[in-house]
Amino acid sequence: SPTVTVQELMDGVKPMNPINVNTDISVISFGFNTKKSFHTVDLSVKADARVNVPGSLFSWVKKTSDVLDMSRLGVNADARLELSYGYSRAILKNARFGVRVKLLAGLAKAQYMMDRLHLTANADKWTIRSSGSGYYAAPFPLMTEGADRRISGFEMPDDYNVIIDNVLSARNLGAAVDLGFCIDLIKYLTISASVTDLGFMTWNNAYMLGSPDKPWTYDGFEGIGDEQMDWEEQFGVLGEELLDLVHPRVMSQGAKKSAMLGMTAHAGVEFRMPFWQRLSVGALGTARIDGPYSWYEGRASVNCALLRWFSVSGSYAYSTFGESYGAALNIHPAAINFFVGIDFIDTHYVKISGAESSRAYSIPHYTSSANVYFGLGFNFGRPNHLRD
Repeated sequence: SPTVTVQELMDGVKPMNPINVNTDISVISFGFNTKKSFHTVDLSVKADARVNVPGSLFSWVKKTSDVLDMSRLGVNADARLELSYGYSRAILKNARFGVRVKLLAGLAKAQYMMDRLHLTANADKWTIRSSGSGYYAAPFPLMTEGADRRISGFEMPDDYNVIIDNVLSARNLGAAVDLGFCIDLIKYLTISASVTDLGFMTWNNAYMLGSPDKPWTYDGFEGIGDEQMDWEEQFGVLGEELLDLVHPRVMSQGAKKSAMLGMTAHAGVEFRMPFWQRLSVGALGTARIDGPYSWYEGRASVNCALLRWFSVSGSYAYSTFGESYGAALNIHPAAINFFVGIDFIDTHYVKISGAESSRAYSIPHYTSSANVYFGLGFNFGRPNHLRD
């Protein structure tokens, strides 16, 4: 938009800007007690996408410089099935230890990193010098190649039986383990720690991708700034333009690649008020160890169990992505467990006015996005405190 100044745009932009999308869908899960132990079995589908976007991309959109460096532009995405068995056991009277073993079946994997991406303006075109590498593996979407083995698109089978057969025959397998413990140091203080997704995946028949390290001319980037297109259409055009800009080619096929999973570590502490133990405060540190896509978060919370079957909590967090606020409500009588949680993420948007176009619109300077979670669980058998 011509009404947005470069300064307004770049105020909220960092040298590297991470974008993460995570999906975790439990297909079926259940758990049961055996004396002092607790067992769980879970089948779930997980999908993660991580992108690192150089801040110079946004100044390139505004065409503020004739020379730009967008090196380290990268993407890493994968999807997998997880079948897990978890076991936890009380140790002494004040501690509990847990472990979960997971078998993984890979659905898709794409990884690419630009080691170099330099752009130099030349009249109405750009001279590009780029080099990068990565790989792509999936049993069902088949890449189509154009001239010079450049990626031109993907083909997806329409028959779900074909997809399932391909997933089973691809043998993209892996394994992981989760570990955790909690301990009551004193009557009012509990500490806990865990590490999840400590494992690896092996991908077969992968396409090895690369960008040749030689200069070439690029004359695209036509759709951005077209006031006849809304912002969703312009972002779609931007994605297509970036694919052309990166210039990935299929270098070889049939490779076998092994990769570590992104690991997440947690450390927490909770202090219960001596004058009313149903009121507590807590702190939680989270570190996602995932190479250039790593991120960190610190969170503080206040928790209150107003009744034996009703509790509420509120929290504040500061992370690599900025600030967020959260609240939760939990109703847990003997037979059911119902909870509702919400995260408010404070996001800064540049104010855009469409006065120059026939379609007037405005995006406010400051707004918040919210994620809402809810769940319902049913308990079978007598509660533990009623068994003795």
